[in-house]
Amino acid sequence: MTLLTLLLTCVITAGSPGVNAWRWPLGPPAPRVLRAFSPPAAPWGPGHRGVDLAARPGEPVYAAGAGRVSYAGHLAGRGVVAVDHGPLRTTYLPVRPSVHAGRQVAMGSPIGVLEGGRSHCPVSCLHWGLRKGRVYLDPLSLVRRDVRLLPRWPHATPSREHEHHAPPERPPEPSMTLRDATTATGGAVTGLLLAYSLSFAWRRTRTRVRARRPPPGVIDLAHERRLRRTPQRRQEHT
Repeated sequence: MTLLTLLLTCVITAGSPGVNAWRWPLGPPAPRVLRAFSPPAAPWGPGHRGVDLAARPGEPVYAAGAGRVSYAGHLAGRGVVAVDHGPLRTTYLPVRPSVHAGRQVAMGSPIGVLEGGRSHCPVSCLHWGLRKGRVYLDPLSLVRRDVRLLPRWPHATPSREHEHHAPPERPPEPSMTLRDATTATGGAVTGLLLAYSLSFAWRRTRTRVRARRPPPGVIDLAHERRLRRTPQRRQEHT
């Protein structure tokens, strides 16, 4: 954004009348723009300090806005009319004035007619200028209200529509870690040891049972004593 654009923004918002306080200096209908505004890079440099509007000699020229005529006369061989609008000033040339300096004019009041003869345009035209102090501005900004200088912010927050249609997040996939592998291996070893211990205990118990039984043809005296004592105990109780 250049300095001239910033100044133009200030003019439109604070230093000028309301939105409907300006009009084209020619027409209706709105005139054709032959050459657009091209400000110089430096105050003394080349450029086009206004706009050229197509017009025919003798066509009436009107004040673009309400104000006071600050100049009406000839300058460098051409008729010039300047109107002050508070901090702004509009200029019109070549114009044969029909007003004098110091007169208050309303928007759309006739201020003169376009002069014929020599012109700086290839065809007959009206040069319309706009200044704020010593700074030249684009006069088309007064009548073309479709320009809006707004900041451009990054789109950081998604809309609700995007939130509803956003795909669900996938759960993280399980991964086998070193701790998991160690735990699984330890469980397997514990199971093997438990099975081996049970098998060993069962075999040892079976061996003891077999060792208590006497071999064939051998009389177990202890067993015989228990058998003999059993009838005697039964008789005592009876």
